[in-house]
Amino acid sequence: MPRIPSPVVVLLAAIAAAAPISACNSRPKVEAPDEAIVGEWKCPANGSAVTFSSSGLYSLTLKDQPRPVMGSFKFDPEEGMLTLQTRRESPFCADDIGSYRVHIGGVSLDCELVRDTCEKRAKIFAARFDRSGSPRSAGTK
Repeated sequence: MPRIPSPVVVLLAAIAAAAPISACNSRPKVEAPDEAIVGEWKCPANGSAVTFSSSGLYSLTLKDQPRPVMGSFKFDPEEGMLTLQTRRESPFCADDIGSYRVHIGGVSLDCELVRDTCEKRAKIFAARFDRSGSPRSAGTK
């Protein structure tokens, strides 16, 4: 005759099975970046373009570079601080961090270097960028 498990054993097994599911739901949601910076920005001086997405990722393309530099960013609109963290697989600035004080003037983006471990990116962001398209377009591309 099969043995029937006690109610305590059944309850503990149910809790153990549900624990991984509830752990997935307890992750804090990532706050979307401020809409003022989200979108695509182009630099007429050097031909580069940077896109800041609503998911917190950025992509920097250069006219002479076949692959874009990819990474994540954080923007504090109250302080005007932009922090860029480049992904390891990027063609340059791999694993580098850059911090800039940002001034957004409607359709222009000016970055003042605070600290950047990537000299090439610092030179790119020394020039003014102009918005090319609506702020929401970056999150949907």
